[in-house]
Amino acid sequence: MNILRKKPELPPESMTYIETESTKLIEKYNKFWFICCCPDFWVNKVDFSDSFVKFYRPAMLVIHTVMVIFCTSCFVSLWTQHGLSQSQESDRLAYAVSTPIITIFYQFVIICYTNDVRNVLYNLAVVLKEHHDDKEAEQEMIKKSKLHNGIFFSSCLCNMLLVGCYNCFQAFTSDATFITCISAWPDMRDRSTLAGATRVLFYFLWILHVVRNMGVFLIFHTVLLLLTQQYRNLQGYFENLNKVFEERQLSQEEMEEKFELRFKKGIEQHALTLWCVEESQRVFLITFSSHVLLWCGLLISILPEVLNNDTHDLTMLVSNAPRVAAALVGLGYFMWPAGDITVEASNLPHAMYGSGWQNCHKRSPRIRKLAVLAMMQAQRPIELKAFGHLTFSYETYVAIVKMSYSLFSVLY
Repeated sequence: MNILRKKPELPPESMTYIETESTKLIEKYNKFWFICCCPDFWVNKVDFSDSFVKFYRPAMLVIHTVMVIFCTSCFVSLWTQHGLSQSQESDRLAYAVSTPIITIFYQFVIICYTNDVRNVLYNLAVVLKEHHDDKEAEQEMIKKSKLHNGIFFSSCLCNMLLVGCYNCFQAFTSDATFITCISAWPDMRDRSTLAGATRVLFYFLWILHVVRNMGVFLIFHTVLLLLTQQYRNLQGYFENLNKVFEERQLSQEEMEEKFELRFKKGIEQHALTLWCVEESQRVFLITFSSHVLLWCGLLISILPEVLNNDTHDLTMLVSNAPRVAAALVGLGYFMWPAGDITVEASNLPHAMYGSGWQNCHKRSPRIRKLAVLAMMQAQRPIELKAFGHLTFSYETYVAIVKMSYSLFSVLY
């Protein structure tokens, strides 16, 4: 059952295709990806003016360089900044570790796999929809995309705005320095005008860093949602094969021949879907592994402050709540759609079984064998993993959330 396991040909840089709601959504996201310095992830050119594209493409290198300097400064602060409070040490550790991981293992890795991701997106959004396009599954995918993105993006933006507003309030009311994202310079006790301006600059660079990587996260998330939609699409395709035997103008032999041809076409689509899953696992393996380390690490980075806080007052709880919420939502941003893929893939054998193969008589032995082999292939669990072992699923996410809740309950 290795039909069509070879890699499909890469689509050309720009082409025409039948527009669907999925392709329209990707076209919109493609603009955001381009602004976030992730160009050429879709088969058509981004819908911006030629003058802007000509200006912005070279500027991407400058932006990448600035972000590398920003991440390096956050990392070097581990050795240059001293005399910090427990809360500031916790923040410094979180920024020093997370910013290089996101920049290297998310942004730069996905750019290296631009052609591969574009090929997967094209096959999922265009090629696999040519023979059957379940509009209900498509609308559900779009709604889920908006919901997940709304939750994730708002949690990240709220976290940044709350940190900025809180530190701005502290600077005006208690004469404290405006410190958000801790950098290698200036020193924490430096109150000069230049030092203050540098801290404000780093705050906006931190916002730019987060917004840029929202675009990167969106690429991964879109691929995962399209895979879920495709398994829903396959289920609908096989279930609709029953309608072949309702075409009374055809003879029994003609209906069986038509059914066999369409069933084989469904097997080919399933094989191409499996290729998309395997390709996604290969391309996203490094990022998936980094994702678990990053968001679990953010949760762990809060523990020292909790352990060393004897008063357990509301201020400490409120100050850490945005980071905990962002960490849990960030972890679920990949695990939720990956869990949906596993669930929808497990339903495919049932759709194949209910495709109507029992209505065949003259071709019954051959079609039965074909259906059995197809169902055997479809029964293999579809799981996306980090580190090659940790499954991205609802069960894994719930286990991490329960463990975090239990740990904080005991310590707090």
